[in-house]
Amino acid sequence: MLEHLSMQEVLEIYLVRESTHQTLLSAFWDEQIESYLTLALGITEPAGNYSAHEHRLGPRILAMNRQQSIFELARSLYGCSSPRDIPGEIYSHRLSHLKISVGSEMAMMLRPTDFWVANVRTVWAHLLIKHGDNYDLANEELQLYRDRERSSEMDYRIWAEIYPQLEVSLVRLHDLGIEEAKKQGFEPGSLKFLWADAIATHLYHYRHR
Repeated sequence: MLEHLSMQEVLEIYLVRESTHQTLLSAFWDEQIESYLTLALGITEPAGNYSAHEHRLGPRILAMNRQQSIFELARSLYGCSSPRDIPGEIYSHRLSHLKISVGSEMAMMLRPTDFWVANVRTVWAHLLIKHGDNYDLANEELQLYRDRERSSEMDYRIWAEIYPQLEVSLVRLHDLGIEEAKKQGFEPGSLKFLWADAIATHLYHYRHR
C-alpha cells in the first residue's frame, strides 16, 4: 500500500510538524496567546494548521472571534479525556469558521499521541483502507465529507460519527509506515498521529494514480 511512497519525503513532512508541535506547546503552556493562535491557525507557519492555511481561514477566524475564546477552545481540546469528545468540544464553542478540520488539527498539534486530525487527507486515507485500497471508491465517497451545503447540526453528526472511526485506520497507517520506513532505511517518526498524518498527506498526492 505504501511501497510507492518516498518515506524520505514523509519523514521531512513529519519533522517539520514535530518541530512546530514543540513550538506550539511551549506557547500554549506559557499562555502566549497571540503567538500560539497565529501558529495554531497556520498564519505564521503553514505546518501549524494545514487545514486553516490551505483555505486561508486563519485571519478570518481571528477577525470573527475573540482571541480568548479561541484559546479557551484550545484549553478544552487539550483537556479532553477521550478522542470521542473532540467533535463535541469544537462545535459547542460555536466559533465562526472554526469547525472540525481546523479544530481537530489544533487538538492533534497539542496532543499528537492521543488525537488525530479529520481533514480531507486523513478521511481519504481512511476510506482507501475501508475500500481495500480501491482508489476510485475512496475518491467517490470523499465527496460526502467535502459537501458544504448542510446544516451545522448535520455537519456535527457526520463528523461525530466518522472521527472515532479514523483512529483504527490511522493507527494501521502508522504501523505500515514504520515498516515501510525501515525497509527504505529511514527512522520513522515517534509521535503516532503526526506520523500517520504525514503519511496520509503524502499518500493523498497519489490519489489519482
